[in-house]
Amino acid sequence: MNKINNIRTVVRNFTLNIELIKILLFTSVIILLFASCQMREPKPRVFVFTDINIDKGDPDDRQSLVHLLWYADELQIEGIVPDRWDAQGMEASIMALEAYSIDYENHDFKKAGFPETNKLKDLLAKNSNDAVDRLYKAAMSGSEEPLYVLVWGNMLNFGKALKQHPEISDKIRLITIGTGLKYGPEDEVAGKECNVPNWNGPGRNEIFEDPNFKDMWWLEINWTYNGMFSGEEPKEMFEKLSQYGQMGQHMKFVTKNQPWAQYFRVGDTPSVLYLIDYTHTPDDPEQSSWAGKFIKPFPEERPHYYTDYNGPVEWDYHEPCNTWDNVKAMYAYNKSTLEKERPGMYKALLEKLDKIYKEGK
Repeated sequence: MNKINNIRTVVRNFTLNIELIKILLFTSVIILLFASCQMREPKPRVFVFTDINIDKGDPDDRQSLVHLLWYADELQIEGIVPDRWDAQGMEASIMALEAYSIDYENHDFKKAGFPETNKLKDLLAKNSNDAVDRLYKAAMSGSEEPLYVLVWGNMLNFGKALKQHPEISDKIRLITIGTGLKYGPEDEVAGKECNVPNWNGPGRNEIFEDPNFKDMWWLEINWTYNGMFSGEEPKEMFEKLSQYGQMGQHMKFVTKNQPWAQYFRVGDTPSVLYLIDYTHTPDDPEQSSWAGKFIKPFPEERPHYYTDYNGPVEWDYHEPCNTWDNVKAMYAYNKSTLEKERPGMYKALLEKLDKIYKEGK
């Protein structure tokens, strides 16, 4: 009898221990889940200036806007300035949002965490003064998170806001595309002149040379973005993306009058890639990301300014003309830092779209 009682006691204790272990495991899982929610990084706050237009220039901004909207669940978009109002910039933006609206309804974007279409439409600036007011309010909102200002064109309207409200300079993080020196008369064709402003140069030097803004956080992606264009992969990606809903069709539609641009061009998109790449921290541009790799060339006089990384190429950032003989090597190396990261970015985008459009039906 004692043996039986002992066995019963052992079994009872064993059962109790199993139950206790289950409770402890369950509690641990709950704690870990809670901790992960608490530690989750806030969505990057984004304010975009774009020279989007309808058949009055490069259609790449129209593609980049679609790409931005595909990541509207991972970003907190606080303003969109279609600053070529005279070239149907507003109309081009609304067309993209109409495509977004169709996909929002057909593919349950709301469940996936995407903002409502009308909320995004309300973010569109109606004119230059409206753009200045919107940027000021967003920058001075009191948020502890920096406001990333992405400039997909020249810097004139952004510069207007900065000059009217210089106090915003320490509230923002600026990312510009193609605003430094021009590589040559055309992409992939090196030029002999070493002091010609790049495609988006207007308004840039007034800001760069103003001593009031030497401490402003600024990532100037000048030649690296050309890594978005090279090879056959962008053409293949273009065809794949066109299969994803109304926005995919819209991305293809916007190039119908520009045969030369019928690929996943999105030259301004590296400014977004920098923020959505989960493999790096946006606090450190010197760390490789989907946008490429960058360097702090003037750590003493401009402690928060970053631009294209020269790697093994000899390059004089203070006086580029001194090393202009190396311009081809510099250009090639700059864009190679993005090309190297491009497959991972493509893969992540396609996986995201599969989840949204195929699993989300």
